Amino acid sequence: MRRHIALVGAVLLGASSLEAQTQAKMFDLGVQLGQQVFDKGTALNNTPFVGFDATYQLPWNPLKLAVGGSTFGIGLTVDVSRPVTDGEQFPLVAFDFGDTTFLYAVAQRITLVQAGVQAVAGIPIGKARLYGFAGSGIYSMFLDPRAERHNEKITKPMATFGGGLNYALTSTIGLRAQARAITYTQFDRNKLDATVGYIQDRRIRDALPPPEPTSKTPTNLQWSLVFHYIPGGK
Repeated sequence: MRRHIALVGAVLLGASSLEAQTQAKMFDLGVQLGQQVFDKGTALNNTPFVGFDATYQLPWNPLKLAVGGSTFGIGLTVDVSRPVTDGEQFPLVAFDFGDTTFLYAVAQRITLVQAGVQAVAGIPIGKARLYGFAGSGIYSMFLDPRAERHNEKITKPMATFGGGLNYALTSTIGLRAQARAITYTQFDRNKLDATVGYIQDRRIRDALPPPEPTSKTPTNLQWSLVFHYIPGGK
């Protein structure tokens, strides 16, 4: 009887350990370092960014019947950057000193946070894995309180899609080269104008070329290198 109890206990313990390992392998974590390239009409200068993503590989995979070794999961992603606005896309400000007028372009540094959920699908290619994703989320712009004279945050929806190549260095660590397109919605470039509170120039209107055409749905690009980790991988 004691032997049976010990045997059952060992089986349950082994099953529990195996289940824990299996569940652990289903999680995929990544740390991103890259460059964000903005549509010129946003009046935002290109900037580096850092980010984090986590993906849960679903046990149910609709691609499994068509492609062997494929994966399908749901993920979360968030990234942060500190771009500077292009002051030349907004009206200049004028300061008169005696018989001389000085014109200045006013810029501000903002904090940009982009976060969302996405569906991720991957297929094996030799030792590497090709993957693609699509999803939606929000972008939040925290304006410079020194330029705006008050705290202001702009939060709107966004859509995103992209893909990359994942190369495994070990069973738990890998590198990913990734490209992402991010489309803002309800975007208003005028909200980034830091000349409010200054004296805008109304006399010399041709000091700068006309500003770039803007859009309510600009699409920006991200290029990144992702350090990839699978907890508990064997």
